[in-house]
Amino acid sequence: MTSKQKLATLLCGALAWIIADQLAKALFRSVLTPGDVVSLFAGSFLLVPVYNHGAFLSVGAGMSGATRNAVFIFGVLVIVAGLAGWVVRSRRIRYLEVVAVACIVGGGISNLLDRCFYNGGVFDFLNIGIGSVRTGVFNVADVGIMLGAALLLLNGMNRKPVLPDPATN
Repeated sequence: MTSKQKLATLLCGALAWIIADQLAKALFRSVLTPGDVVSLFAGSFLLVPVYNHGAFLSVGAGMSGATRNAVFIFGVLVIVAGLAGWVVRSRRIRYLEVVAVACIVGGGISNLLDRCFYNGGVFDFLNIGIGSVRTGVFNVADVGIMLGAALLLLNGMNRKPVLPDPATN
């Protein structure tokens, strides 16, 4: 893939996640109010609107506002920029890796938009499980981030190591 193709794939994929997440959040913000719990499919899916000021499973929600901003706004920007730079500069990156990074970048930017517009909080609304075995509350952007991470891990497990060519040493 050329750098332009990688960048186009990254931007289109990330934009798709941002649009899907922001549309889902707008829909559920308009029909749910904090404190509501809507049960679907015999309780397997719950719609639970909350503003999460932390990260995954509210980790870091208790940090001071300045620390949270540094970690969850500037930290995310650094990670997103680093991943985008890796995609564009890498000569050996595979298409699946570009797609995986697009999922992570799109999810990260979409949650970052929430933090900027909703006083440092991210709107989460989905909870799945059976009985007492349940996930935390999450959103579509979180699905993109987790999908991208899983794709990178699976791709890394299937990649054969590249050994240096002894003739060039």
